[in-house]
Amino acid sequence: MGSFNLNDFLSPEVIDRLRDSDLNLARGLPASIYTSPDFFTFEKERLFPESWVGIGFESDVPEVGDAVPMEVGGSPLILCRDNNSQIQVLHNVCRHRATMVLESPASGLKTFKCPYHGWVYDLDGSLLATPFWDGTASAKRCPVEPESASLVPVRSAVWNHIVFVNLSGNAPSLDSYLAEMEEELGHFDLESMEVIHSESWVFNANWKLVMENWEVYHHVWVHQGVFDLMSDEVDLETGVPCTDMIARNNSLMLRPNGLRKESARPNPVDLPLMPWKPDIPRTPKLSSIANAILPNVTASMGRVEFAPAVYIPIAPDKTLAKMAWFIPPGIKNDEKLKPEVDKILERWLGPDRSIAGRRGIRAQDHRCMELQQQARSSPVANDVRFSRTWEANVRYFQNWLVERLQA
Repeated sequence: MGSFNLNDFLSPEVIDRLRDSDLNLARGLPASIYTSPDFFTFEKERLFPESWVGIGFESDVPEVGDAVPMEVGGSPLILCRDNNSQIQVLHNVCRHRATMVLESPASGLKTFKCPYHGWVYDLDGSLLATPFWDGTASAKRCPVEPESASLVPVRSAVWNHIVFVNLSGNAPSLDSYLAEMEEELGHFDLESMEVIHSESWVFNANWKLVMENWEVYHHVWVHQGVFDLMSDEVDLETGVPCTDMIARNNSLMLRPNGLRKESARPNPVDLPLMPWKPDIPRTPKLSSIANAILPNVTASMGRVEFAPAVYIPIAPDKTLAKMAWFIPPGIKNDEKLKPEVDKILERWLGPDRSIAGRRGIRAQDHRCMELQQQARSSPVANDVRFSRTWEANVRYFQNWLVERLQA
């Protein structure tokens, strides 16, 4: 158990106010949970180890011997592809004197070697050699048993190209954790899709603001040039949104309903649409197009592309966004289709594919999150409210967070 508990940060009155049965009267969590170093430490101790947390993509390590060091929840890890072409996640800590084994991304590795005393590990973490441990090159006079001194594996699993870890090992299976998301998207053959682009950005906002973005109320103001018509977001006569805001267990979803116009989404005529699994009949089905897997993964899609992202908390006011884009198989190397594929990436990343350009869906969202982070230095930011029409998902996430930090 860590040094903090939730009562150190949130009073019962604040939690009751968050949970008001009338969403219009409810109030959001205080600004301090986005700015406090102590609360950030509390999340690293209590939330991230007990959840399934996204850390990257299979495509980060496409070949045998590829390895990437990273830090998740304060723990240094290695994501690699082993000699059997299997994804491995290992604690990046030598079992001799607790030194980081891998310092920077690498390709073509046959083994890992600790930079301190030269201990050697297989890519699956198994201890292979402890040179001169007992004064001899082979160290056979006083061998170190691999069973007790191999790199420690991290519980990990892959879902549709996204690599997840559960640091504590106590979470239910990933299949169970993602049951609602699989039910929503399971007819798509996402595993068959091929990566066409990846991008990593650091932006100056708390990671929670990403999950609180799971509504469409902001579209026409934040995403100018992408979502320009309020009539695409809401029936102007009835005030009913054209998107259903859905929150179930560890998933947030934005599913277009019958009010949403077909013209509201681009339809690249020369590209194949999102592939379906061959054993599932293709039938008319409204599926969520913007999905969040709590606490730190998003899994959005267009008609053609699958666009997941993993958000790694760095500090209370700093987050790493690791993003990838996947398209149906067989078209990534077709030069005739490249202009259509480029249009997809431009919609997400802007023409310069840079966070600095503030154009494209991702850069626009991240900039707005930075503005929210800056505002949370004010005591006025303690009075945050929700729209009953649009923002049930936002309150759901905040309450999800509270429940898991209370556990």
